[in-house]
Amino acid sequence: MSVADRLLGRPGERTPLVHALVDAGTRIGVTPYNWRLLKSTRHRLLHLQAGGGTQSAPFEAREPHPVGDAEVALCERLIAAYHAALGGRSGEEQANGMWSWIYATRQRPLARILDARDAPALALALGSMFRSTFVFGMAPGALLDHSRSRIGARIWRVRSVDGLLSLAEALGVLAVQDGEQGRGRRAPDDGMRSLVAQVETTLGYSIDFPSVGAPYGVSVHGRLLTIDSPEQIYCAIRMEQALRLHLSADAARSPRVVEIGGGYGSMAYWFLRGATAPQRYTIVDLPIVGVLQGYFLSKALGESEVSLYGEDAARVVLLPHSALGDVQTPCDVLVNKDSLPEMPSEAALEYLSWARSGCGGIFFSCNQESMRELLGGQQGWVPRLIEQTGGFERLRRDQSWVRTGYVEEIYALRAVGQADGAARDGRAVAPSTR
Repeated sequence: MSVADRLLGRPGERTPLVHALVDAGTRIGVTPYNWRLLKSTRHRLLHLQAGGGTQSAPFEAREPHPVGDAEVALCERLIAAYHAALGGRSGEEQANGMWSWIYATRQRPLARILDARDAPALALALGSMFRSTFVFGMAPGALLDHSRSRIGARIWRVRSVDGLLSLAEALGVLAVQDGEQGRGRRAPDDGMRSLVAQVETTLGYSIDFPSVGAPYGVSVHGRLLTIDSPEQIYCAIRMEQALRLHLSADAARSPRVVEIGGGYGSMAYWFLRGATAPQRYTIVDLPIVGVLQGYFLSKALGESEVSLYGEDAARVVLLPHSALGDVQTPCDVLVNKDSLPEMPSEAALEYLSWARSGCGGIFFSCNQESMRELLGGQQGWVPRLIEQTGGFERLRRDQSWVRTGYVEEIYALRAVGQADGAARDGRAVAPSTR
């Protein structure tokens, strides 16, 4: 349990006095969430610099688009897919572990709308999804209030720009500073405008966050940068690099990707913006999270690009975790970002066992390794889960350039009955480049 949880108690379990203290802290910007942002900043000296530069980047909160017939029609599809995914179960039965707690404390209002099959109300709620509580665990959501004070605004601005600087360093656009050598010249030296331009030139696309769900963040050279978007872009790049290094040329050109636990769909969105054209991209997740993914990706990519549960497959396929057997196999890349450690170990091992028996190619993981106590249990550790499952060969293990404390790993996946190095469907894993 964190220090904040010990002192304040968990949300939903707090006394009126604690609520008053939290509200007071929010008004001045001294909150547990802001403290986490402060600690997770990689370029911490930014917080100590005088005003101007990164600290004065304007904050932007985009308004939700008006609800029209198209939004209502999309939400009718989302409601139908959600209930099909539940298969007659109650909403409470769709999650366990940490996500059961998130459902009970954060997502229940969204579940009520879905249970009522109220498409206009759902369209209204999803139109402002990034200001809500039901995106907690995937995005800051309603914690926007923590950025409204002078202290809070500074922390959020610096943390957002810190992500951009880290992304630029990972791309080789910005030189990495060396504490041993002392502060030297960092190119580009002509400001954030040039930095954004060089990052976008290297990526081949704009880093402006899509205007879906009323997002908010820092505006840098006319681009909306959210707290998490640099990290999502970075992970999409690292996945693309992994498949180019470790898959055959055919598989790398048009990979079949399966992501276990896709958040609101951000990593998938940025991967699909890149140069790689996946043959298909399947996301497997909880039914209620699939609603968020369906809305975000349909609005950001176009509805024809995304299929919901029970629909004919499109390039992006969204499936509930109960339909894991419906995933088309083999896949070339299995992806998990920021979720395996938070799952009950039984669920995590079930996913990995499925991957071992039904997939070829590689497994790309980007996860934290704190193994902290949470809700009466201990969080998982990917290497230990992999060892328990068997059938994986680690190819790489690296620390994240963008998110402190996160580890990226690449494992070779061997389908059952597949000899090492043997081609499967002409798309074998390439020799290791360790």
